[in-house]
Amino acid sequence: MTRQLGLRIGRWLKDRLLSSGRAVCELFYPRICTVCGESLMKGEVYLCTACLADFPFSDQAYAIQEDVLLNFDAAYRPEKLFSLFYYNKFSPYKNLIYRIKYRSHRSLGIYLGRLLGEKIKNECEADCIIPVPLHPKREKERGFNQAREIACGMAETIGVDIYDDVLFRVRNNASQTGKNASERLKNVEHIFELRNPAKITGKKVLLVDDVITTGATIGACLQVLAQAGNVRFSLGCLAQTV
Repeated sequence: MTRQLGLRIGRWLKDRLLSSGRAVCELFYPRICTVCGESLMKGEVYLCTACLADFPFSDQAYAIQEDVLLNFDAAYRPEKLFSLFYYNKFSPYKNLIYRIKYRSHRSLGIYLGRLLGEKIKNECEADCIIPVPLHPKREKERGFNQAREIACGMAETIGVDIYDDVLFRVRNNASQTGKNASERLKNVEHIFELRNPAKITGKKVLLVDDVITTGATIGACLQVLAQAGNVRFSLGCLAQTV
């Protein structure tokens, strides 16, 4: 048996084993649509054709709502807000966010980040991407930072680097869920810290998070990042609440 023939047989066996493994996994754990729960057909990824057709895509880039703008000082007010879709608490598409954050679907975050990156790559002029950081304790508990997974997908399609060594969360504040606007603002005071500021001085920064509601967390990030001097900001998120 020649070496080339042996390699071909090896690849054939590997492909058959992988295919069999996938078939067994899908027999016991069938792939289902993240939104409606129906079984996915061949070629469908995360979303069935019907849910993808009804996907509530947001505008390409739109003016930030006035109530959100109130959280941003003129010194660090973002120029644009890019989002993939609109959602509210009654939308079945909110399950996408839930799956990423609380069911550890990291690959879903990357996939949706790619979709957002493709959607905005002709309008986004970022020099770098900075994901909103989690506190180390919370990231260890969750196993990952969902904002960074989204940022990874976006970075692939936009073609810029992710800076993980600039913005740090130094206080493990309580979750923003269930808090009103004023409580959210209070909850994010003094929770972020700027390091290596020279990396972003004079740069266009795209700050990325999973969801933007009142903008309190994002505002706290921008306030700290602006200390680097001469920084222009845009925001990117999967979902903008309406």
